[in-house]
Amino acid sequence: MNRSDGALLAGVCSGIAQAFKWNVWVLRALFAAFLLIKTFWAVLVYAGLALLFHFGNEHQEKKSGKEGLASPELSERSQRISDLEKRFEELEGR
Repeated sequence: MNRSDGALLAGVCSGIAQAFKWNVWVLRALFAAFLLIKTFWAVLVYAGLALLFHFGNEHQEKKSGKEGLASPELSERSQRISDLEKRFEELEGR
């Protein structure tokens, strides 16, 4: 599972904050308040969202075929690196 940037536990709050463009610390504070008021339900909701995000990310990665590379720049860099590795192997073989 790839966690969101800025994730502390499973990345639920940071994932929601990124999706809705909210402040992640405000969302974490609201969750902490929910945790103090309704502990069982807060843990249950958090676990459910963590599973939902986990399986949603796996489905997106398989669909996009990028194997966890989130941006085109990273894909290009990865391709360049593998090309360089092949060239070095060819040079070593000669």
